[in-house]
Amino acid sequence: MGHDTGQPAEDDAGFALSDALWGADGAFAAALDGWRERPGQRALASAVAQAIAARGVLLAEAGTGTGKTLAYLVPALLYGERVIVSTATRALQDQLYAKDVPLASKVLGVQLRTVRLKGRANYVCTYRLKRTQAEGMLDSRRTVAELRRVARFAAVSDDGDLSALPGIDEQSPLLGLVTSTRDNCLGADCPDLRGCFVMKARREALAAEVVIVNHHLFFANLALRDEGVAELLPSASTVVLDEAHQLADVGAQFLGSALGTAQAHELARDALACALQHARGVADWAQLTAALQKAVRDLRLCAPQGAQRLDWEQAGALPGWNDALAQWRGALDALDAALQPVEAASPECTRLRARCAEQRDALQAWQQPAAQPDAQPDAQQRPLAVEAVRWLEVGPHHLRLLATPLGIGPAFSALLAQRPQAWVLVSATLTMGGSFRWARARLGLHDDALALPDSGPRLRELRVPSPFDYPQRTRLLVPRSGFHPSDPEHALHVAELAAQLVAANPGGSFVLTTTLRAIGRIAARLRALLPESRPVLEQSSEAKAVLLQRFAADPRAVLVGSHSFWEGVDFPGEQLTLVVIDKLPFAPPDDPLVAARIRRLEAAGRNGFIDYSLPQAALALQQGAGRLLRSERDWGVLAICDRRLGATAWGRKLLASLQPFTRVDSVDEASAFLASHAASEPDPD
Repeated sequence: MGHDTGQPAEDDAGFALSDALWGADGAFAAALDGWRERPGQRALASAVAQAIAARGVLLAEAGTGTGKTLAYLVPALLYGERVIVSTATRALQDQLYAKDVPLASKVLGVQLRTVRLKGRANYVCTYRLKRTQAEGMLDSRRTVAELRRVARFAAVSDDGDLSALPGIDEQSPLLGLVTSTRDNCLGADCPDLRGCFVMKARREALAAEVVIVNHHLFFANLALRDEGVAELLPSASTVVLDEAHQLADVGAQFLGSALGTAQAHELARDALACALQHARGVADWAQLTAALQKAVRDLRLCAPQGAQRLDWEQAGALPGWNDALAQWRGALDALDAALQPVEAASPECTRLRARCAEQRDALQAWQQPAAQPDAQPDAQQRPLAVEAVRWLEVGPHHLRLLATPLGIGPAFSALLAQRPQAWVLVSATLTMGGSFRWARARLGLHDDALALPDSGPRLRELRVPSPFDYPQRTRLLVPRSGFHPSDPEHALHVAELAAQLVAANPGGSFVLTTTLRAIGRIAARLRALLPESRPVLEQSSEAKAVLLQRFAADPRAVLVGSHSFWEGVDFPGEQLTLVVIDKLPFAPPDDPLVAARIRRLEAAGRNGFIDYSLPQAALALQQGAGRLLRSERDWGVLAICDRRLGATAWGRKLLASLQPFTRVDSVDEASAFLASHAASEPDPD
């Protein structure tokens, strides 16, 4: 149901906000068991409708339980000729595609072509699948079996989306051999272009009324990182950016530049396979590609062991660092020179030479001692790039050289100002102390920057509180003494407090840590303190998806995890009734990006702690606390093991940014609440 004018019809506008839709006896109530009318949901839907009609920009915080997805889908589906919805993860994409959009469409009585568009690494690449099958060089029976499963899947699948093929680990080495990247895709020169799943998905997106993407794909395409496709995402009258609290970080990640040792290994592997197929005997391809792989392995050995981040100066001071970079460049030069005379043998040889040049250019830009690599970006190739900081990410077996923008605000607001369409930015966590000031600053959302010609201010803010009864159904424990993060035994104290609460908790428990280092110490101590009937699951011991499945299957499980478990994890009811947070989630001050952003603020006369560290911690804390209540009937205890929360003025600001938990001071009070509240809950129907 679209409208040629792009303006809402009066009957649609009325229905979008009416009791007939949202009320206790309305269309959604008829379609959904247990539907509850939420004034905040209708207020958000009204604000979205106004933004669409006025081509405005809406910045909205909708507390947990508001029902924000339906609130933005209803007016968008009714009013927008074409709608793009971008969310944080592929899992949320799948939920929108399989559940939320079909529900809204059914209730509204509209028929809309909906496409879920993902990054190319999610789709089988027919060309690379065939080549991997022909090479026969897989090194384990398990990988060979996985290859057979992928081949059977690709032969019958309509879309080639590997999420529909269960049982293959996300870390499987096979995935890189049967999918494509921007680097190795042959584009129009691919012999299997006609059957390309990626191109099919893009064609379908261009013909759809509703396109569901994720933030990574959204920004990757804005940065023109995908074969120079200027408009992969179709034009739209409405763009909804859900989970908008992640936009600034994801945007900085994709609008900068990155070169990793994994890319070099992939280049060497692809070059060897291509050359043996098309130019066998012309050069010593095994020696050339082995030299490239050795160069990047030697570079990794220059860096410290363990995962960490180093700034540009720290990286340059590593023993042997500059010599190893020179070896990398030399190996690229040698491989490129060998490929030059055989370039005409295959389009892949041409692409391999381009990849050699791209890696050389990236190495040279990252090493430049004076100017930042993105200081003078090409307007066409880096439309959103700004001042960047260079840094080194070290992993267990790899490293990456990165140049990341310090901020995307001016460029992001310029994007919104250039596109005369409605933009809806919504999340459960966008404010600190009720103010959008920090979110607006990070995204450059200021009235003068967003104005369209011949129009007034476009930006509107809306804050809708959660409908959940936090005072009655929750308790917040903040110890008044002890529990200072500087204590070397802090992790053990956290485990001991958590064990006391878990003993009284009839449901599942999360222990969320701010560092990976704390996970092992806390998990080991919990296992020593808890009976075997309370299994302790530990991040890094298994894949995240497997851990979450095990947690969901055991109502008494305890999961100890760090960053990836603070948000996007949803366990309603007694699946999760206790969340313990080890300390306030401040970003490490020695992190290269954090340090550079704080330096820039302080150079402008501002306070880095107040203007960056504190708001960042507030939003992260809200996300972690948000794991506890996911429905009206949920209840539980949140324990934050950091006495600074109640003992400092800035800590009390963080406290005020949380939902209105009822606060308790002792473990005994929190334990009593868990036990008594559980006993009073009626059994679910």
